Amino acid sequence: MTKARTLLAEYVSNGSDAAFRELVGRYVGLVYSTALRRVGGDSHLAEDIAQTVFVDLARKARSLSEEVMLGGWLHRHTCHVADTVLRGERRRQLRERQSMDV
Repeated sequence: MTKARTLLAEYVSNGSDAAFRELVGRYVGLVYSTALRRVGGDSHLAEDIAQTVFVDLARKARSLSEEVMLGGWLHRHTCHVADTVLRGERRRQLRERQSMDV
């Protein structure tokens, strides 16, 4: 079992904040840089996405398979969250433009 998997198991079984904090510390760079690339360099949006990803990890930790590679899951989930946020932003901007044209 990898160190990250051990930390995740400790968080799931004991609710250890220290274990989760260490997981965040290990992966925050990966998640933030992935989000930053996906949103075209918007640092504020990337921070929001990173926070959402780690909240989702805390919420879904119990349901993750033991075989899941945490780094891969975080990368894929970051891409998914970033794409969802960007889609929402485009829709919001479109609605704003449409309301200005009326």
